[in-house]
Amino acid sequence: MSEVQRRFPRRRFLGTVAGGAGLAMAGLPSQAWAQGAGALNVGLIRAPAAGVVELTDTKGWFKEGGVPFEGVLFAAASGPKIVQAMGGGSVHVGMVNSTAALLAATSGGVPLRFISICTDPSRLFAVIGTPAVDSIPKLAGKKVACTAGTGLQYFLARVLAKHNMTIKDIEFVNLPAAEGQSAFVAGRVDAVVPSVNGRFYLLAHHKDAREIFGYADFAKPPGSTTPFQNYDLFVTTEATLKSHRAQLQGFLAAYHNKGVPFVNNPATRPEAIRIISDYVNKEQKNPTDAATMTRFMDNSGFYDAKTVRQLMTHADFRANLDFQVKFFTEQGQLKGVPDLDKAIVTDLL
Repeated sequence: MSEVQRRFPRRRFLGTVAGGAGLAMAGLPSQAWAQGAGALNVGLIRAPAAGVVELTDTKGWFKEGGVPFEGVLFAAASGPKIVQAMGGGSVHVGMVNSTAALLAATSGGVPLRFISICTDPSRLFAVIGTPAVDSIPKLAGKKVACTAGTGLQYFLARVLAKHNMTIKDIEFVNLPAAEGQSAFVAGRVDAVVPSVNGRFYLLAHHKDAREIFGYADFAKPPGSTTPFQNYDLFVTTEATLKSHRAQLQGFLAAYHNKGVPFVNNPATRPEAIRIISDYVNKEQKNPTDAATMTRFMDNSGFYDAKTVRQLMTHADFRANLDFQVKFFTEQGQLKGVPDLDKAIVTDLL
């Protein structure tokens, strides 16, 4: 299987789609869709937030909203590669962690625009070690697997900083999430920052796996007790913002005002969990189940459009992005400062 795959066989909804309810949901006149530029290609990884996209598509809400949707699959923790694909024009909008978005925006290669929050996975990150590595200070000089340029790396860097350490104090092993987890199981690394699905799988199925740092530990000494916040974002480019504005609005409206409420509604949540679990488990080496997925969703944030707009226009959102920029600049991983005034776009919601 290639790292990037088109969904099979993915139906494309080209041209305009009739349906007053769908167009009203997007808040746009019907003629806006006649000006569209073909399918909206969305970069996805097979994760629960992408499962909400799958749910929204399965229920027909993209079609109802007039969105010619097509998903493009990437391997786990592939934010930088999704951004690269957007720069090349093969993907119009991507689901990436805010860290990957900031690093890409700073590079100047792709004029990214942050258009929505797809989920908040902050409470689900963890450092997993062996019984011999039962604390963060014991990571010094040890091999730690993590995916560079992602929220997982930001989490690890923040964890180390609490203990007056940096990436230079460990042997950082840059691996895709699934490969890092396999390396940990095989004993080739001493610790791993897994994907959120991998975290649950490792703790449930490998007796030597120990969670040595989780979200709640940020509130404890030593070091800074600044909360950890790391949203996953929907991002696009300036060019797509101009050429596919109506499609982007319809996509976000369907996701936030149809898919997310279906997930959050107790009456429909079991069906949503089933659909999302089935989606995540396709081609998955470490399959999840409904109980694990429920635990995942209970500890994640999924928001309707009104709430996302409130979050993204609140001072805390900008302050958190500024904090990340400052943090990575001090770590020597950022060479410039992104123009966040231009990057943050909220008028699609």
